[in-house]
Amino acid sequence: MYRARCRALARSSLAGVAIYPGLSVAPRRVAFFVTTQPCHATRAERKAKKRAEKKAAAKDAEPEAASNEEVKPLGSWTTLQDKLRESLTSAALTSETSPDDANAEKPSKTKKSTTKANKPARRRIKSAGKPVEYGTINPEKLELQPIEQETPVIPKLSYGLDRVLFNGGVYQMQDNRTSVYNFDPYLASIMPVDEFDYDALKEYVTSSKDTKLIDLSKQHGKRYSGSTSSMTAILSHFHFLISGWRPPKFDQLSRGWALGSKNYTMLLRGPVATFIKYKDGVYSIDSDKEYDNENILSMLGKSMEKLLTLPKEEFEKYKKTKSHQLTEEEKNADEAYHYTTFGDFMMRSQLDAHDPRLPGTGVFDLKTRAVVTVRMDVGAHEKGAGYEIRNQFGQWESFEREYYDLIRSAFLKYSLQARMGRMDGIFVAYHNTQRIFGFQYIPLSEMDYAIHGQTDTTLGDQEFKSSLTILNDLLNRATKRFPGKSLRLHVETRPTADPITYFFVQPVTEEEIQAIQESKKKSVDEVKEEIHDLSCQEKAAETAAELAATEATTMEQSEAAEETEPTEEEVDQEIQNEIAWQEIMDRVSEAVDSESLGVRSVREAVQEALTHSGLLEGKSEEESAKHVDSLVAALTAHSQESKELQSVSEEESAESQNNDETPLKDLILRVTKGIDENTANLNEFQRMFAGLSEQPAEGENVDADAEEAESKDDASKDESPPRELFGMYVTIRNKVDGKFVPRPERLGSKSKWEVQYAVEEIDEESARRLYRQIRSRRSKAFNINAEMRSKSWHHMFAGNLPALSKRGEQYRAERTMREKKMGIRVAWDRDS
Repeated sequence: MYRARCRALARSSLAGVAIYPGLSVAPRRVAFFVTTQPCHATRAERKAKKRAEKKAAAKDAEPEAASNEEVKPLGSWTTLQDKLRESLTSAALTSETSPDDANAEKPSKTKKSTTKANKPARRRIKSAGKPVEYGTINPEKLELQPIEQETPVIPKLSYGLDRVLFNGGVYQMQDNRTSVYNFDPYLASIMPVDEFDYDALKEYVTSSKDTKLIDLSKQHGKRYSGSTSSMTAILSHFHFLISGWRPPKFDQLSRGWALGSKNYTMLLRGPVATFIKYKDGVYSIDSDKEYDNENILSMLGKSMEKLLTLPKEEFEKYKKTKSHQLTEEEKNADEAYHYTTFGDFMMRSQLDAHDPRLPGTGVFDLKTRAVVTVRMDVGAHEKGAGYEIRNQFGQWESFEREYYDLIRSAFLKYSLQARMGRMDGIFVAYHNTQRIFGFQYIPLSEMDYAIHGQTDTTLGDQEFKSSLTILNDLLNRATKRFPGKSLRLHVETRPTADPITYFFVQPVTEEEIQAIQESKKKSVDEVKEEIHDLSCQEKAAETAAELAATEATTMEQSEAAEETEPTEEEVDQEIQNEIAWQEIMDRVSEAVDSESLGVRSVREAVQEALTHSGLLEGKSEEESAKHVDSLVAALTAHSQESKELQSVSEEESAESQNNDETPLKDLILRVTKGIDENTANLNEFQRMFAGLSEQPAEGENVDADAEEAESKDDASKDESPPRELFGMYVTIRNKVDGKFVPRPERLGSKSKWEVQYAVEEIDEESARRLYRQIRSRRSKAFNINAEMRSKSWHHMFAGNLPALSKRGEQYRAERTMREKKMGIRVAWDRDS
């Protein structure tokens, strides 16, 4: 497809700018463009002429701002911003004006600077000389290809649980009001882990050890093989990128529900890591288990799958006292898998359960979901095991509470697993590690409503294919840089104005992989022994966490078009599209620099100062974010203006976004230095900003060097320093039905969605700095001290968890006593 490439040949600027010596001065800024094909410039000329006329008229009408103009009183956001800019300008001119340039013409101060007024020269020159290269994805044209294989028999639900599949909402194990059981009471009590023989279960096989998966990859010419467990974490970050951090939807909750947080959990948003193991021409994707441990929840997940799909008599054979009754065929039975290809991927998905009455393949996933008191401290779960779910709705002790947490922590991962395995949905069993409280079937369309804002799965399906396409491209670049080597990836999408996904690649040896994977590995026997000891000391549960060796990770966690001769409108659209990409890539590059140089910390300090001053009171989150962005931009941009005597018009914002002459780090240093030198003349807010710049608030790292030092300490545990590192970042644009949008909304089967994405390499110095910071954030999110976690458990949620757990224990004791007297009643026995 024809794409016009625009290049700025010459751009006039003001005299006296250090980086442009000898250039002539022009009263207005003019950009000249050359295209690789002749383009009709009539429309562009008209627009340029109209813009120049407006600017000239506005300039003639404006009075020249006096240098000693009286400062306006603080009365609104605009006057506050103007005051800050004017005071910074005055300080800058006083400190930098020399005798030679004392008589130089001063630009008018009456016009506002655009929020992206200044960019480093290196970025502007780069943009001027090299068009942005981007790829285009048309997801509706892409398809997942199933691999037909002979599949072992897929288990079915037992105990009549299949009726849950065809009824919305939660099926309670036991009705709280009447004490009647809706299912076999045997299901209610979970077999303790020290009684279940986990050695009788077939060991899970990772992608790199699955010979069948590797052979299928070779047979079908696929370079990358992976499983649902190893790929979904990375794909989650591409959802954040493509959707522009679309917030989850909570409309399914009752009106009385008080939302604590409207965002995904910190663990789900945090950086992820994975290994790419190379062997015989195939790169196998394995989860990075640096911070993973075997724990009570992972063990119960295995045993409860058997409980839900086997008759009582068959399940009882897995008790340690009866496991000798199991045949070798039962112990070594092959697991059922779906194999699917897409691009260069061969993907494997384990099949937990099946019902032919469900749509599509009829396959669904089994999920065991522990209650909130257990999830908040899995390593010392016993102190929260008394918590009970008794109600459908409510802030606590309800299924609604668990559903809210599922939306924030699990639906994104579950939906990706379902799509990868061509499943219809998930079957959830809610428990507290001792008892099961209820069951719920959640189809993919219901999860999509919470994640994508619509029950039509078109948007989720197409986003999934777009994410795989981008990941495929990034892996190709990584393996091209380090051919035939095993790799370690770190991926994170940052919540910047234009979302950025960082993608870091580092070659590793087999020995290094093994050392990292086993650094915190705990054997099943060790976990069972710990759990057995804890079960014998329930009275001393408060001190059990101090005996734990490590903390368990908390699981909240294009086809090208035919070439035709472009029309005038098409050429103009391509030019505008190219310019827009230049602007976006400049803004993203600025965000990358901000991440590495610490500007983000200054932004946080500015936001704190504004909040403390009451200037953000009564404003929405979006309005507050715009004000903070505007102020930070004004501070940095206007400091640059006053020192380099460069003015920028609002009407030329598209061009001015490419003209930052100084790195953002230097701009910040100048702004903070200027405030320090004129502290006596500053108002209360400015003094607060200066204080925040000099002394970071408790728990914050305003100085990037301090964060780097801490990051280096964490990173040095594994590498000192990294031998080789390849860093990239990705940004995207969404185009729906011919219009660019922040994110697709209400996408239908007839909608035309195009995803444009650009990949840029990060220079080595910035890459190493960002890489250390990402690893540091990952360590802080996952590597939490067990003792600290145990202590915080008693204070989180306003200290409610201990009291709720204790109340649940008392409730269960009373219910058990009543059942002994009254007997057990079941729904299908009217005479009971």
